[in-house]
Amino acid sequence: MGKLSNFVIGIALGAAVGVVINYLFGPATGTEFNQNYRSRFDQALAEGERAAEEHEAELRRQLAAAKKQAE
Repeated sequence: MGKLSNFVIGIALGAAVGVVINYLFGPATGTEFNQNYRSRFDQALAEGERAAEEHEAELRRQLAAAKKQAE
């Protein structure tokens, strides 16, 4: 491959990486630029933390029920 084809491949890969970064860290749809601003990444993290807390609470309820039955 020549220098020109390597250059074109580099430009294409750079553009693709830029699009992915913009999608992940850009504003979510309908978001205004104020104190309520949240990127898709921040929103995904918050949803993951919420799901983890709910799962932990369910596991704790199951453990308490199992301990109660064992007594």
